[in-house]
Amino acid sequence: MSLLHVHTLFLALLLMCCDLNQAAHALESDLPPAGRSRFDELVGNAPVPYPFPRLVKTINAQMQPDRSGIPPLKITLIPLGRSLQRDAGTPDVFRFPRVIAAADGSNRPGVEPLKDRLFLGFHEKGKVIEVISYNDAAGRFEFQVVRDYQAGKTPQVIYARRGLCLACHQNAGPIFSRPLWDETPANPAVAARLRAARHDFYGVRLTGTDVAYFIDTAAGRANLFSVWQTLWQQGCGQGETGDRCRMETFAVALAYARSGSLPAPTLLATLDRNWAIRWPQGLTIPDHNLPNRDPLAAMQDPANDPLRLRPPLAIWHAPDKTAFVVGLAGMLDSAAVRQLGRRDVNAALEKLRARGEFGTGPFGQSLLHDLLAELGMPRHISPARLPPAHTEPYSQDIGTRAVFYAHCAMCHDTTLAHPPNFLHGSPAQVEAKLGQCAARIFVRLSMAGVAESARSVSPMPPAAALASLGIDPHRWAGSPALAALKQGIATRLRMPSPASLLQQPYASLPPCLPQAAYAERAP
Repeated sequence: MSLLHVHTLFLALLLMCCDLNQAAHALESDLPPAGRSRFDELVGNAPVPYPFPRLVKTINAQMQPDRSGIPPLKITLIPLGRSLQRDAGTPDVFRFPRVIAAADGSNRPGVEPLKDRLFLGFHEKGKVIEVISYNDAAGRFEFQVVRDYQAGKTPQVIYARRGLCLACHQNAGPIFSRPLWDETPANPAVAARLRAARHDFYGVRLTGTDVAYFIDTAAGRANLFSVWQTLWQQGCGQGETGDRCRMETFAVALAYARSGSLPAPTLLATLDRNWAIRWPQGLTIPDHNLPNRDPLAAMQDPANDPLRLRPPLAIWHAPDKTAFVVGLAGMLDSAAVRQLGRRDVNAALEKLRARGEFGTGPFGQSLLHDLLAELGMPRHISPARLPPAHTEPYSQDIGTRAVFYAHCAMCHDTTLAHPPNFLHGSPAQVEAKLGQCAARIFVRLSMAGVAESARSVSPMPPAAALASLGIDPHRWAGSPALAALKQGIATRLRMPSPASLLQQPYASLPPCLPQAAYAERAP
């Protein structure tokens, strides 16, 4: 399934703040429906370079140096963050912080673009890299995990559970906090503690707001890729009119990429005509921003939890054609654009249209490459030899625990230890884990019936996960399904009044599962 449906009518119009099309996101296959991730193409058939500085060098070698002197792969440190890796460095979180990296450089000739297409989260103690990278053929970002990333092991790359990732990455892409980026060394107190804990962090410099700003900006541009894909595929429509609209759009995007010339207001008239039909209530723009959070503050605001459902960044009630054209131009292979020079491309574009190259498929580099070939300048990029793509299978023998698997398996039936994988294993193992986790599960389920301002912890399932299953989070608290979940876990508590657990501090409840490394494999 493509991202065609991601940004149509927002469920907020019916449910206050939930995008109905998050269901389309979650129902997408964990594996790519077409093509492969840019990270797969970067690594090829070889093991992921280890240690981390080698991987950084490999990535930087594919991009042009930055005039500022800052390497094109922008890297910062987050010792006390909000990701699934947040506890991996405990208790030495400042000695073993999470490393965040974003590709922010133009590609060198002969390699595909990485800019705004590759984002990494590495943790030394977790022995893992989380990867978000773009797939041009599918028109979406892919979510992957590199496990066994340590000396003496061969790193293993798997496609992550997409629904699990979208609980926080509700925009189906990278996320980052708003300024002033207090979780990073942009916060002087965080920088001071990092310097006191360690002299070298994989060659990463402890910088201020500059690198955090670059990462935030890259995430912001990447956040709009799905919007450009939606306008490209849906906004122009179908048939010959749609193909001509996409050809015109590509021509003006190419003109901007070559000379900086913006489209005239009268251009892309088809997009204007289709807008009122496709998006009568407006087109929702997803939000990649998390609230800024000072991790050293004595009191932490529950509103900073990335699991909280985020309203749209904006709702466009008319097409922003300038932003659309500039956005598409920014997605193009800059080296291939330079190769075109000043050549007239109009006749070649008409030939591509006649061959059906401007259909409703995702916008990608193939159009530019086909144009070069039509002009007698084919690009010679050897396709990478890639191993088969892998993801994790769901459990088959669910027995009487079907109610839990229906609503919780997407996040908790995995071989990863975080979030707690209490639904993974044999029936006996799952039953034991459910009993061990029962107190915390009951409290998390019960939070659905507590006013958001009074919650001590985020409810489970998260609102975004419910929305992705087509469930109204605002009606969930009174649903028979939630009642069945609570009843099923209450029977495992074996206590007369499970509701009394809500009066206890959540941190004082028995731990769900033993502490484990983020990517530790379950038996």
